[in-house]
Amino acid sequence: MKKESKRKIVIVGGGSNAWTPSLVKDMMLTPAIADSEFVLYDINKPAAMLVQKYLMKLNRELKTPATFTATDNLPMAFKGAEYITITISTGGFDAMAHDLSIPEEYGIFHTVGDTSGPGGWARLMRNFNVFKKLGEDINRYAPGAMVLNYSNPMTTLTQILCRVCTGPVVGLCHGLFENLEFFKRFYKLESEDQISVRYAGLNHFFWMTEASTPKMDVIADLERRIKNQSFTDMLRESSPDAMGFHSNRELATELFRLTGVMPYLGDRHTCEFFPQYITSRTNMKKYKLIRTTIKERRDGFNTRRKNLEKSIATELPRESFVRSRETAADIISAHVESRSFIDVGNVPNIGQISNLPLGTVVETAVRVDRNGFSPIAFGPLPDPILSFVEPFARAFNAGVDACFEGSMEKALMALRMDPVCSHLTADQVLEMGNRLLAAHKPFIKNHLR
Repeated sequence: MKKESKRKIVIVGGGSNAWTPSLVKDMMLTPAIADSEFVLYDINKPAAMLVQKYLMKLNRELKTPATFTATDNLPMAFKGAEYITITISTGGFDAMAHDLSIPEEYGIFHTVGDTSGPGGWARLMRNFNVFKKLGEDINRYAPGAMVLNYSNPMTTLTQILCRVCTGPVVGLCHGLFENLEFFKRFYKLESEDQISVRYAGLNHFFWMTEASTPKMDVIADLERRIKNQSFTDMLRESSPDAMGFHSNRELATELFRLTGVMPYLGDRHTCEFFPQYITSRTNMKKYKLIRTTIKERRDGFNTRRKNLEKSIATELPRESFVRSRETAADIISAHVESRSFIDVGNVPNIGQISNLPLGTVVETAVRVDRNGFSPIAFGPLPDPILSFVEPFARAFNAGVDACFEGSMEKALMALRMDPVCSHLTADQVLEMGNRLLAAHKPFIKNHLR
């Protein structure tokens, strides 16, 4: 009898010391998929080999039957894959530095620079060719494979994959978990399962219209509290995101007071959708908005690399044996076992947010099962929230359309449409956009004309 082959799970960006160790560890700790063949694909093969050594050591201690391959050979990596997770950033920190420094000369002080404004736009432009080709290669070597994208800008890069790939695609982000952790800690809940929420929007820009426990309307309770104290006052400690960065919650407090709808509590992301907060150093200081520098990101990368090397040489830390809060493992195991699992996901709008343009990749609750991803209906965004969100949805869609059409003129128009650039003249936006395109020329090549 022919021996059944292992399930093949590929990590694109397998050398990522921020994502791969945690995501694959979660899968190794999930019984339904612990026996998989994990392929760490990365153009930086030595980085993938370092992560491979760590995972192989963890595998020996867990005594799981998983196998691991580190490679820079894409056809070999993708051939026959059933699941592909993407965690890359084309151009790395050197390219990211342009996304922050060039807009700064035009009075835009990005805190993160990975989603909206000129930073997010430039990141889309330099990632387009790579993601389009990834989708084509997935179709060629692993047709129908499920794709889980963690790369930013989540909204636009996921839309590229959705347009190209024949299999199911979802974009995954941990933003919602920050709000849930706040509820859990502030209300001293034993588990997130004790709270029900309704939320919708764009990645890094979602809004909660309902939150409740069996005994309390949480949104109503917070509305009463927020009149006299901020979210920061309510809970002084903040949970770090997956990269270890914290946010203050002064902007979230102001937005909740203004709208009665709870925003994403990660101010370092939310502020990048409101030009008044990131085009004024005074406002940034007032709202305690912290910019993440390239040096901090490089330092974080180097610290994680050293920690991996230490874990390989000595003892594995306790967290190596504990599941993270990410849900890639839950999604894949639910698909494998033909059962349902509900998670926050970024998928094209087929009406789940009824007053945003169809086709926009939006963030809502999504059900995963053997059929792939099915968004759960939210309905219309409240009017005040719609006025914030819709302009970005249209600008993001225009940027993706411009890339597929190969139109530089339309790409620059998409940048003009972005509200973060609203304080600039058309000529200033054109100049800034052309400078960003020139800085990323090695990655853009000839796809914009």
